[in-house]
Amino acid sequence: MEEINQEQGFNEFENPQPQRPSGLSIWCVLSFINAGWQVLANILWFLAYNVMQELGQSEEYYEMMEKFSPDTEQLETTLQSQLAVSRISYLLLVLLYIGSFMGVLYMWRQQKKGFHIYAISQILILIVTALFVTSVTGDSIVMPAVLTAIWIGIYYLYYRKYMY
Repeated sequence: MEEINQEQGFNEFENPQPQRPSGLSIWCVLSFINAGWQVLANILWFLAYNVMQELGQSEEYYEMMEKFSPDTEQLETTLQSQLAVSRISYLLLVLLYIGSFMGVLYMWRQQKKGFHIYAISQILILIVTALFVTSVTGDSIVMPAVLTAIWIGIYYLYYRKYMY
């Protein structure tokens, strides 16, 4: 390998590969974990949606859960709010989190297009969440929007300096 590089006039020390900053690596790893978790969770909700609806209407389920959890009212409220969300939104979120994962993968490789893919995916995730989730559950979209802006901002700083 060294012979080929020397024959072509390529010297690793003259043209070093750009090094990914450790901070970018940490942020990417955290984003990989989040996107992977979200893809898995949303796939499971999409696939188990009908079964969960049956459980949500079953008194036997809540009676059984009383043995494991002292606050079955909270469990019922949480389950009902999850079931109030359209099944299709879980599929849309799977696709968008895959897009987010791909964007992070490109940023891991220090490619500028990764930032754009990630930012667009995250903004679309906010829109889908606002349309399908928070509009039904009554939760606020403010905190997810702030967190998304922070993450995009952090990646933008790396985008300007380290991505090619």
